[in-house]
Amino acid sequence: MRRKQEVTVVDVGKAAGLSPSTVSRVLNQKGYFSAENADKVHRAVEQLGYRVGHRAQAAAGGRLFGLIIPDIANVFYTALADALLEVLHGAGEELVLCVNNEEAEIDRICLEILHQKGVDGIFYTHPAQARNSVWVRKLVDQGVAVVELNRQSEKTVLDAVLPDNFRGMHQAVEYLAELGHRRIGFISGSAGITTGSERLLGYQSAVRLLGLEDDPALLKVGAFTRQHGEQATTELLALPRRPTALIAGSNRISMGALMMIGQAGVRIPDDISVVGYNDTEWLTAWNPPITAVGIAVDEMAHLAVDLMRRRLAGPSSLESQPVTYHLSTSLIVRRSCRALG
Repeated sequence: MRRKQEVTVVDVGKAAGLSPSTVSRVLNQKGYFSAENADKVHRAVEQLGYRVGHRAQAAAGGRLFGLIIPDIANVFYTALADALLEVLHGAGEELVLCVNNEEAEIDRICLEILHQKGVDGIFYTHPAQARNSVWVRKLVDQGVAVVELNRQSEKTVLDAVLPDNFRGMHQAVEYLAELGHRRIGFISGSAGITTGSERLLGYQSAVRLLGLEDDPALLKVGAFTRQHGEQATTELLALPRRPTALIAGSNRISMGALMMIGQAGVRIPDDISVVGYNDTEWLTAWNPPITAVGIAVDEMAHLAVDLMRRRLAGPSSLESQPVTYHLSTSLIVRRSCRALG
C-alpha cells in the first residue's frame, strides 16, 4: 500500500501563495506577518490538513542531523545554520555542526564523525578545493540522506538547494547599466565551484548582452576570501582607467573591497559605485549602506529540510532522481550606487 505523502510547509506556502518562511512565522507566531497573510496560511492549513508539530511526533523522539559548512566566520553560513536550527528545533529535531575550513581532509573527518554519531541526514556544503565524492556516495549507499546547500558537486546523486547565482549577477549588472555605468569591475570567487562559476557566467553574459566594456582587466577571479577582495580591489583602483562601479562576489570579498576603498580615500558612491553579493546585516551599517544581491536564507533552510524529510520518508514521497531547487535572488537597493551623467 502506497504511503500517503506528508503535507509540508512548502505545500502550505504554495496553497497560500506565500513563502515557506512566512508560513513558518505565522504557524510559530514568531516575527512579523500581516493579518491577511495569517488568514491565508490558516485557510491553507485547514484545506490541506496540515498538522503543526506532527513531524516531531512521527520522529519517535526526534531525528539527529549534521550540518557541514566551510567557514564559521562567514555570516552567510552562520545565518543558514541559525535558520536550519529554527526549523528543526520546532519539530523536536537536533543539529550537529561541523566546519571543514575548505579543506578536504577535515571535510572527510566531519563526514566520518557524523556517520559514527548515527545522524539520519547531513546538510552539506563541500570544500572549495577538493571533493569527497567517494565518502559521500558511501554514506548515501548506507542510507544517510544528504542535501547539498549553496554549492553543488554531486548533481547526479544528491538533492540540493541553490541560489540562482546567474540571475543574481544579471540583476546587479543590469541595475548598474541602468544608472549609466559601462565600465563595471567584478571580483569573483573560485570558478571551480558552482557559486563562483555561475556568478562569473552571469557577469560575462550581462556585460556582453548589454554591450558594456568587456575589458579582461575588470575581472578578478580568485578565492571567496577577504584577502582576495583586498588584493583585487587594490589592482582595480590602480588601473589607468579604473571602473566606475564594482561588484564584490561574496560578503567576505565585499569586506576586503570596502576596506581597501576606504583606505585609498575613494568615496562611495561619488568616486565608485559598489554592489555586494550575499546580503548581510553589516552591509546596512556601512556608510553609506551597501546595495547587495540577497539570497533567501530562511527559504533555503525550509526547502532543504523539506527535501531531507521527503528523502527519508522513502521513494514514494519524492522522485527517485535527485531534486535541485533554485532560489530566486533579489537586488536590495541602498545608497552605494549613483547615476552617471
